[in-house]
Amino acid sequence: MKVTEELIDQILEQGENGSLDPSPYMESLKYLLLEDEEVEMTEEDHAYMIFLGTICLESLKRNGLYKEIEDEELLFDMEDANWEAFEKADGDLDNFFDAIAEDFPERDLLDFLAFSILPTDDEEDDDQPVLSSEDAQILGFVRLKAMLDTVLLPAV
Repeated sequence: MKVTEELIDQILEQGENGSLDPSPYMESLKYLLLEDEEVEMTEEDHAYMIFLGTICLESLKRNGLYKEIEDEELLFDMEDANWEAFEKADGDLDNFFDAIAEDFPERDLLDFLAFSILPTDDEEDDDQPVLSSEDAQILGFVRLKAMLDTVLLPAV
């Protein structure tokens, strides 16, 4: 693992201050904006996903791990693999996360995404959901994870 919590926090702070530019990553981030037949995403949902995606990609770039996504088909295959893992877990988010995190090379980045987007059962967490619905949260997480999977896939 190269991406640390400290680096993610530093980049997150830059993002919150408005000094993090997503434009170098827009070719990769545009995937997050695709319409879904089953889940309605709001403009705010898309903006938040771009924000999180930019933080993740910037974290990878600062560690020399970022590369442009050139094979869109591979991206869709990665998303399908994540959906399969979700179905195998019968929709249990804890089991799903454990399954996909097992071999993920940048665990701190995955933890950051999960914490930032997935719904929790924590009754003391009175914050509003970060995306407009639980389905949007899961879709957002799966797409962000697929994007990271594709970027982190070793070049052949």
